[in-house]
Amino acid sequence: MRSLRLRLIAFAALAIAVALWAAWHAMGLLFEHYTERRMADALVREGNVVAAAVQVDAAGRPTVNSVDLDARFRRRASGLYWEIRAPASIAGSASLAGKFLAEGKAVGKPAGTGWRETEIPGPYEQDLILVERRVSVGGTPVIVRVGEDDEPIDRAGAAFAQEMGMFLLALGAALGLAAWAQVELGLWPLRRVRRELAAMERNPAQRLSEDHPREIHGLVQAINALADARSDDLGRARRRAADLAHALKTPLAALAAQSRVARAAGAIAAADAIDQTLSATAAVLESELARARAAASRVGEGVAATRPAALIEGLFAVLERTDRGMSLVFDADIPADWEIGIDAASFAEIFGNLLDNAARHARRVVRVDAVHDAGRLSFTVDDDGPGIPADQRDGVLRRGVRLDETGAGHGLGLSIVADLVEATGGTIVLGDAPERGLRVTLSWPDTLLTRAEPS
Repeated sequence: MRSLRLRLIAFAALAIAVALWAAWHAMGLLFEHYTERRMADALVREGNVVAAAVQVDAAGRPTVNSVDLDARFRRRASGLYWEIRAPASIAGSASLAGKFLAEGKAVGKPAGTGWRETEIPGPYEQDLILVERRVSVGGTPVIVRVGEDDEPIDRAGAAFAQEMGMFLLALGAALGLAAWAQVELGLWPLRRVRRELAAMERNPAQRLSEDHPREIHGLVQAINALADARSDDLGRARRRAADLAHALKTPLAALAAQSRVARAAGAIAAADAIDQTLSATAAVLESELARARAAASRVGEGVAATRPAALIEGLFAVLERTDRGMSLVFDADIPADWEIGIDAASFAEIFGNLLDNAARHARRVVRVDAVHDAGRLSFTVDDDGPGIPADQRDGVLRRGVRLDETGAGHGLGLSIVADLVEATGGTIVLGDAPERGLRVTLSWPDTLLTRAEPS
């Protein structure tokens, strides 16, 4: 079970079920004990009445004047019985119909009385709760015994268990809802952390707030420290890339000068080899610098959101002034209120390369569309040019591939675009445009998207 919420709710439900079952069982035992005590107290009262009515004749035979006794004593197998045991004989109530009460083992003694409580098998199959006491009648010791069937206790216990079970089920449902509410409230700070992490993804300069419960304060501090460390590392990497680019300018310029000298001296083959090496080196260097700038655009401080509609319209305006662009139609369908958490420089470099390639190969139309669907932001750049064969599309996106190895004009630009898109957390796919040209599809998570306020 990978859900923390489900784990907590399941454990709470199990604990509630066990506790309620134990409570149901314990209350059943307490109810049974209470009803038995009530029956024993009632039997003691009946026993006192019977003891007061006992008489012993000269032969030592006991008799009982039953006029003031409970009518059930006179009804056969009524469930209520008395028995008098004297040295000479035993007398029993009419309800016994000549049967005798069995001996039993004492299980208790009513408080404050001389009566002893016993459980015995009854004369008519039901068990009895029995109380007995030794008394002296006219100097003759006799034992007075009064018993009653425990079937009423069993019926009352079953009814109590059923009603209590229904109550405890309702209580369990209420406690389950309370446990669910408690879990939801307990997880609320983690949902807040998740929202703040989503905000950090849109704007990596943000940090988690310190206003969190102390139980997760250490986690918040660790996340903030990790974000700071990552920002510092990428800042150092960016500076090192810039230093490397600056350091390489001088030797590259010297090699270019040597190429010109060699060409002027007639060493055309040597000059061509130097130029090819310089071109490949410049391509790799430009690709790595683009990736460094793109990474910084996602995690560096002060990253501002970009409005893609306005930026692409600006790129169209530049391309329309070129010799090739004057003969093309540029069209875009992008929501004007979209803002994306990628800095404008990286976004312009991505679409500048794509639109430049599209304009160089299109016959009449270059089109850009944007769609928000299934948690992704997708941009398509279509042209109606010759396109790129399917078996060469992976090659033009590969890092370090030279221009002359990637087809006419699409290689270096698309390689840099692929690096930039990957570094900003997106994906790039090449396909066929509706007009048989090239379609480039770019997509990013929609967590980068915000809606601009209307101006």
